[in-house]
Amino acid sequence: MNTKNFKCFQIVYEEKNITSAANKLFLSPQGLSKIIKSLEEECGTALFVRTKEGLIPTESGKIFYEKSKEVTKNLNEMFSSIQAEGSKDKRFKIGFSLGTMRVLDIANIRKFMENCPEIAGSWREQVNADVRHQVANGDIDFGIVVGMPKNMGLKAVRLNSLEVVLYVYKGHRLWDAEEVTLLEIKDERIISMNENYHIYRDFLNACHMEEFNPTIVAKVGEGESIYCLVKNKVGIGIAPCFLREDSHVKAIKIKDAYTWDIYGIYREDSPDIVLAEKLIKEICPKLK
Repeated sequence: MNTKNFKCFQIVYEEKNITSAANKLFLSPQGLSKIIKSLEEECGTALFVRTKEGLIPTESGKIFYEKSKEVTKNLNEMFSSIQAEGSKDKRFKIGFSLGTMRVLDIANIRKFMENCPEIAGSWREQVNADVRHQVANGDIDFGIVVGMPKNMGLKAVRLNSLEVVLYVYKGHRLWDAEEVTLLEIKDERIISMNENYHIYRDFLNACHMEEFNPTIVAKVGEGESIYCLVKNKVGIGIAPCFLREDSHVKAIKIKDAYTWDIYGIYREDSPDIVLAEKLIKEICPKLK
């Protein structure tokens, strides 16, 4: 008996209708009917009575439902225990801040993870402050973040640095400029990464230093949206220099602009300092 079919039976039992159950299971009604019929043949008895009102479970069907739920629960607990046991040695966890994966050598990081069974890999980007907080609290062992952290007890190594540039569309008054100042875009419609990104606050602070509030008309969650909005002349974009350029969109250097600095961080008292330093050298070969 295929235990995966237990779930199919349980949904049919709860829905009392093949069609609605099939929709929940992403199966065809015909395929689901065959599964139920196969279960009845294995049990040697009917599990449902077919009526105009729907499928009514027989006494055998009620027993099958309760027992199958117990089996499913026990199987889930078993697999959870096995996975927990298997992950005990994966003690070294890595966290990525939003946007950092775009500027790292992901192929090298993936190989490093595969060659180090103690690393619990998770390809998920989070808010910059959250990654810093998790490293400082010991919830994760290594963080890849934007900007130098100020937390006491953290070791930080710069892994990469990108210029923050202005992206403009063809036909814009700044299209032929080689360099601009922040004051030159004081009255422009600006497209920026949203508040979850470090660059958003950095850009606002830089504008405030020049004594103006920028007109931000769009806040996006990833760089490709900046390119799309700039290309369609919604505004001009502020972003690290990692977006594509073509005949429609180009990057212009911002005079005296700050850089978008990526750091690898870990606790100074980490028991896995050797592993953290080895990871840094894989991410940034020039540090070898």
